[in-house]
Amino acid sequence: MIYFDNNATTQVLPPVREAMMPYLDDAYGNPNSVHQAGNRTRVAVERARGQLARALGVTSSEIVFTGCGSEADNQAVIGGLLARRGEGKNLVVSAVEHPAVGATAAWAAKQFGFELRTAPFKTTGDAVDPTPFLDLIDNNTVLVSVMAVSNETGVIMPLAEIFAKARAVGALTHTDAVQAFGKIPLSPKKLGVDLLSLTAHKFHGPKGVGILYIRRGVKIEPLLHGGSQENARRAGTENVANIVGMGVAAEIAAAHDPADIRTLRDDFEARILDRFGDRISINFRNLPRSPGCSSVRFGSEDGNLLLIKLDRKGLCVSTGAACSSGSLKPSAVLMAAGLSEEAARATLRISFSHLNTPEEVAQAVDILGRVYR
Repeated sequence: MIYFDNNATTQVLPPVREAMMPYLDDAYGNPNSVHQAGNRTRVAVERARGQLARALGVTSSEIVFTGCGSEADNQAVIGGLLARRGEGKNLVVSAVEHPAVGATAAWAAKQFGFELRTAPFKTTGDAVDPTPFLDLIDNNTVLVSVMAVSNETGVIMPLAEIFAKARAVGALTHTDAVQAFGKIPLSPKKLGVDLLSLTAHKFHGPKGVGILYIRRGVKIEPLLHGGSQENARRAGTENVANIVGMGVAAEIAAAHDPADIRTLRDDFEARILDRFGDRISINFRNLPRSPGCSSVRFGSEDGNLLLIKLDRKGLCVSTGAACSSGSLKPSAVLMAAGLSEEAARATLRISFSHLNTPEEVAQAVDILGRVYR
């Protein structure tokens, strides 16, 4: 099997798995208990918190563990709006957000009486145009949420310009950075962002754990109540083994140079363009992109059918976000990014990690050549 669906999830690295194992075995104490068994796991949780803080260049007290990236996004959007009720009237998100932000923002706006403003995806030659966002942000904006890197296209969003305007009007700023960590430079302090979401399984950690960075001094309402864990910002006993794994994975990802992933992606794109010519196209190739993601349109083919055929030959790719993969509908994100319905249906997402090899790239192109005739 050749696995080129790393935007959906990544393989857990051996050092990560090894670090987790003691907390699935004899180190089973509740980290909130005051005896020695609890203290052992509490120390492990705080060590992981420090690892993540150092990887992001923030303080440990600004890291809140969550159950996943979607929970972190929900807490940022819902908790941010609840904390700002009475202070403004609208929130701004991009049209290409992951549903964990986009759908949550739509629900929360209706539930709490805010106006949802959705900024269209526009480009100016070789960059994403921040103007649509800037035009929607005003003195009544309470929250601006824009993803750092698109999970479906790999396109890098112009956060600095957008968040500068948001800060100027006093709005909370949030970025879903799930696809950014370990792939592009990511500094909450430099971005001036108040809230930032991550999840471990996108950078070779375990599934079922994430974080929400909450800048010191920022107040948001918790989603989960009934306990004082995470400094009363998220109730529930911490998932110690997964948290430990996330800490180790973050250290490894932060130290890794993504140049090798970019080399794989560029080699793959060069090979398929050479093999298929104008029968295919690379979506968004002229825009700033994450090094590990390629969005490829295969003529007018049915992407779902092509995916199935490739899978039978041992090549794992996707038609878009894993949360909506297999849907008969074309990707709403791709269409919001400017693709026609036909082009969106014919697009596959191929995503790489440093565990992939040049040999796999060559084999994948050969499989594509045999399937896509």
